[in-house]
Amino acid sequence: MIRISLAAAVLALLVAGAPILSAPVLAETSSTKERKEEQKQRDKEHKQFNREIQYRRVVGPNVLPIGPFSISVFVKGQPLEARLRVAIEAKDVQAKTALDAQKWAVNGIVYPLAVKLYEQGRPNRDQIELFKMEAQTQLSERYPDMVEAVYIESLI
Repeated sequence: MIRISLAAAVLALLVAGAPILSAPVLAETSSTKERKEEQKQRDKEHKQFNREIQYRRVVGPNVLPIGPFSISVFVKGQPLEARLRVAIEAKDVQAKTALDAQKWAVNGIVYPLAVKLYEQGRPNRDQIELFKMEAQTQLSERYPDMVEAVYIESLI
């Protein structure tokens, strides 16, 4: 009997047009929409930020990306997996075109240096700077007046 009267009361309220729990539901949906909009805006900002970081040094028509190199070594009995992307800045577009045509030879110079970079584990700042200097020196010896700088695009 109570169920029937409760159902009848709810039905009467619905017919009369009285709002039942509509204020909390509306508040919840508006806060959900705001939260989703804020999350969407944050995601756009994060994506833009990551894009700026990723291509900060690799801007311009004279940059030749090399890699990624996947390196798997054992350091003190422990396996180490790493990925390295290198960017080589050429003096001009013609130098970049020449280096791009010789990409396998460039990889043959940079890859052994990349493996050497990880021989003692994760590299520190000094080891990274040494890697860049050695790579630039060896590339400049092989390709004089073509290489301006060597950058590490990503180090994972």
